[in-house]
Amino acid sequence: MLIRSLEIQGFKTFPDKTVLQFNNGITAIVGPNGSGKSNISDAVRWVLGEQNVRTLRCTKMEDIIFNGTPQRKPLGYAEVTLNIDNHDRRLPFDKDEVAVTRRYYRSGESEYLLNKVLVRLRDIHELFMDTGLGRDGYSIIGQGKIDAIVSARSEDRREIFEEAAGISRYRYRKEDSERKLSAAEENLVRLQDILTELQQRVGPLKEQSEKAQLFLNYSAEKKGLDIALWLRTLDQSAAVLHQQEDKITLIRTQQESAEKKLDDLDKAAEKNFQDIANCASQIDKIRQKSGSCEEAAAKKDGEADVLLNDVHHTEETIQRLQKELSVSSEDKAQMDVETAEKERQITKQTVQLDAYQQQVGQLNQKIKILHNSMSETNAKVESLSQDFARYSQMATECKVSEMTAVSAIGEITLRVSQIEESIQNKQDLLKQLQDSKEGSAKMLSDIENRIQDFQNKEQGYELRLQSRQEKAETLKRESDHQLLDARESLRRADILEAYERNMEGFSKSVKFIMQEAGHGRLSGICGPVSRLITVPDSYTVALETALGASMQHIVVDTEEDAKCAIHLLKRRDGGRATFLPLRTIHSRILQENGLQDCSGFIGIASELCSSEEKYQNIRENLLGRIVIAKDLDAAVGISRRFHYRFRVVTLDGQVVNAGGSFTGGSRAHNSGLLSRRSEIQKIRRKAKEQQKQADKAAEKLKECQKEAAQDETELSSVRGELACAKESRIHMGADREQLLKDLASVEKDIQALQDEQDSSDKRLAKQKATRDEAHRQALEIAQKVQILQQKSEALSGSRSDLNQQDADYQAQIQSRRLQMLSVQKDMENLNRALADIHARCQNAANRTEALQAEVQGAKQKAATLKQQAFAARDTAEALRCQAKKSVEELEQVNKSRMKLEQQNTAIRKEQKEKSNEKENAGHELARLEERKSNLKKQYDSISTKLWDEYELTRREAEPLAAQIQDSKQAQLRLNELKSLIRSLGSVNVAAVEEYKEVNSRYEFLAAQIKDVEISRDELRRLIRDLTHQMQKQFEQSFSSIRSNFTETFQELFGGGTASLELTNPDDILTSGIEISVQPPGKIVSHLESLSGGEKALVAIALYFAIMKVSPPPFCMLDEIDAALDDVNVTHFASYLRHMTTNTQFIVITHRRGSMEEADVLYGVTMQDEGISKVLELHPDEIGKYY
Repeated sequence: MLIRSLEIQGFKTFPDKTVLQFNNGITAIVGPNGSGKSNISDAVRWVLGEQNVRTLRCTKMEDIIFNGTPQRKPLGYAEVTLNIDNHDRRLPFDKDEVAVTRRYYRSGESEYLLNKVLVRLRDIHELFMDTGLGRDGYSIIGQGKIDAIVSARSEDRREIFEEAAGISRYRYRKEDSERKLSAAEENLVRLQDILTELQQRVGPLKEQSEKAQLFLNYSAEKKGLDIALWLRTLDQSAAVLHQQEDKITLIRTQQESAEKKLDDLDKAAEKNFQDIANCASQIDKIRQKSGSCEEAAAKKDGEADVLLNDVHHTEETIQRLQKELSVSSEDKAQMDVETAEKERQITKQTVQLDAYQQQVGQLNQKIKILHNSMSETNAKVESLSQDFARYSQMATECKVSEMTAVSAIGEITLRVSQIEESIQNKQDLLKQLQDSKEGSAKMLSDIENRIQDFQNKEQGYELRLQSRQEKAETLKRESDHQLLDARESLRRADILEAYERNMEGFSKSVKFIMQEAGHGRLSGICGPVSRLITVPDSYTVALETALGASMQHIVVDTEEDAKCAIHLLKRRDGGRATFLPLRTIHSRILQENGLQDCSGFIGIASELCSSEEKYQNIRENLLGRIVIAKDLDAAVGISRRFHYRFRVVTLDGQVVNAGGSFTGGSRAHNSGLLSRRSEIQKIRRKAKEQQKQADKAAEKLKECQKEAAQDETELSSVRGELACAKESRIHMGADREQLLKDLASVEKDIQALQDEQDSSDKRLAKQKATRDEAHRQALEIAQKVQILQQKSEALSGSRSDLNQQDADYQAQIQSRRLQMLSVQKDMENLNRALADIHARCQNAANRTEALQAEVQGAKQKAATLKQQAFAARDTAEALRCQAKKSVEELEQVNKSRMKLEQQNTAIRKEQKEKSNEKENAGHELARLEERKSNLKKQYDSISTKLWDEYELTRREAEPLAAQIQDSKQAQLRLNELKSLIRSLGSVNVAAVEEYKEVNSRYEFLAAQIKDVEISRDELRRLIRDLTHQMQKQFEQSFSSIRSNFTETFQELFGGGTASLELTNPDDILTSGIEISVQPPGKIVSHLESLSGGEKALVAIALYFAIMKVSPPPFCMLDEIDAALDDVNVTHFASYLRHMTTNTQFIVITHRRGSMEEADVLYGVTMQDEGISKVLELHPDEIGKYY
């Protein structure tokens, strides 16, 4: 058995499907730390059924699923498949290839598959048990196991030894048998307790069963006789019922005819009512239309007023704009004058500049001639002349700067005064606009307040109108409901009165006697008992039940009166009746001590009703020995306490008869004989009260409808005013927006003028500073020129005239140049001022065009608004005409409605006549139905008794009826059977079946206890056999492992000694295992004194010793050589090669010695973050990488 391949997908760092092929020999898996090598061993461990998440290096099982990277999404499941070659059938599975698959989903669901068939985890564990591959096996050895085998307690080392000894399967079977044994012993105790309990019940139940069987035999015979007598009575009642049904059919035909006529009248009344409702609806629509027209007319008037107001505001705006145009025209005229003046000055300065240039040219010519003649002397004074010329030039420039500054100061001062005047005008206009803004804001606020008030009023009127309408609808429903209830109550009272007049519910004989007494043919007749006593409503049901048929007994004065009545009944075939003579009937009062103390006791029946004093004996005779109780439980308790000596009746009509029998069930809901008169009075009072309530509701309905109409009118008025206010708000908002635009424009102009004023002030200050500086420099230069002149005078006299003449010429030239520069500066200032005036003219022209366009638009708007206002006035007038027409139409509809109401009155009258006809037929039908009902009740009472007693229908009862020849003999036998049944006393009918059931359970449990005892003994024997087998097999395997451990230790360490000892040889199945070693050249007292490498080598030696005894088919070693030095790694790798004869090794390692010994090398890398990849390397490629 070998591993052929391992398939991993979604497990830890292997998101993609990865397949590793394994062959015989050694396969090494290498790679850097964190690349995912150990995840391969975790995958093998996991697919073999590992459940401990710590062993899998996780915190929860979900962590085994690939959790994603920044570039890859998480997966939803992990799956690992281990493919095993099973040709040698080492696994108990009849297939050459075994594929073990485990799949886990992120939702927590887990699946195990064996060759793609779902199995349990238990099946996987049992499959690999005793192969070294199980949960406690040694086929997967990691770093943790290497340390654990050395540092673990001696008792904890048993697991791998047991797996190697092959007793894991036996231990599993032993533990399972012990659990079954414990359960069997618990079941045995429980069964014995139940058997003891049943044994105590079997004897008494046998006696009860025999008594019950006798009772059942008597009851069966009684049942046959009961059914036969009842069936005979049913046959007699059926014939009488047939005659009564013929009479009912005739009356019902008459009633249906009247009902059909009433239906026709109801349809006509309904149509008439619908027409009246349509008229009312039409009236409402006309009123709404008229109101809408009036409201729309008021709205149009409001719109016209708003439009005329807008016209007024627009005309005011036109006047304001025209005023601004006038001001703009005056500014333009003034700027034209300034422009002409500036252009004239520029022309004058240009002419003067040309003259100055001509004069300078002439003087330069003269100086040139003079200089030619003075060339010899000029050399001497050349330097002096140059200085003089330079200073003269500087003086000229200073003078020009000063004059230019003075001219600019004048221009700027003039412009500043103009700007201040413009700012003042704009500020006045701004103040006017701000005042208008405040006024418009106040007006807009007032309009908003008015709108809010109107909206509040509208909501208030709407809510009030809705409330009134809902109230009216409620009142209408209430009125109709009360009226219908009153009519229904009166109809029911009439029916009950008819019943009372016709004595419905009384027997034929009672009716006959009372009719004869009424006609005077009988005397001394007082009346039936039900008409002579008065019963409170709360006790009516109980006393009707208590009296039963006695309610129809007739009370007479004397025995002679009774005899006369009986003779008359006999002679006229009037039936039979019971008579109660006042002289012979005496009272019978129940006298029982402690009766009042009983729970649920209400009273003696005779004390709970009243009558005239002369009928007291009759009342007490009939009811004096009957007790009234609260409910059936109380009635049973009272009867049981007094040994069933008297009858007890509950408030709801259930009866416990004397002797212990029960009578009860549901009752008919029709009026009883006792409560009929009081119920008629109650219904009459109720109908009268309902009629009053209906009248009150109708009055409230009229008042509510009137108030609703007033509210609707007020609501229409408020809505018209609200519409006008909203229109005003719209136009006022438009005016305010225009005002805000004008205000922003003026503020912008003022800001521009203020900016220009600030700029002019800065320029003025700069020009003044320039002027002062030029004047100072001119004074300094004048002093220097004076000094030069003094020097020049010191020259020779011959040159005086020439110099004087030259100086004059130079002075004239400088004077002309100065004048030329002054003229040029003036021209520049004039041109600059002229450009500024042109710009202002252009701005003024643009502003004038904008104002003219705005004036034209305002005039067009005013004309349009006037047209709209006149159109709104015309529309309002047309709407008022429509409202007037609606009023005329309303009068016509009202006339139609009055005519329909007259027709409705006639229909109601005819309805009433037919209703009376129908009601009379109904009374007669009710009388006949009552008679039929009494007959049917008698018939049904027998059928009900048949069902209540035996749960049989008539058809089912006929085969069960006994054959009787003589009814009297049958009745005598029936009474005898009842006596025999009573003599049996209390009978537990269920004892027959209960005895059979308990006895059957008793016998069954006795057999079960015997079976459980047999199973217990078998389990004990099995546990002993398993224990013996485990001891024998473990002892043999442990001896072999111990000798192999000594040999392997010496081979790996190159000498020394090592041994394994049981801590408790007397109990080898629970004994711990101690390891003692002595490496070459060392004396070791305890394993903890060994180095890390020595501990690892000791553990490796122990694992190899175990593998020699029970070689696993394959073994995965996860970095167990990490603590070894290079020499021991070489020893370990060569020993590993030696073990490959019986075992396939998969080694996860970093050590070169282990890699060199491998037949196949798998490299695990993590090129992408969090994702492991596997690369297969053949032996000839290993040297290239290591």
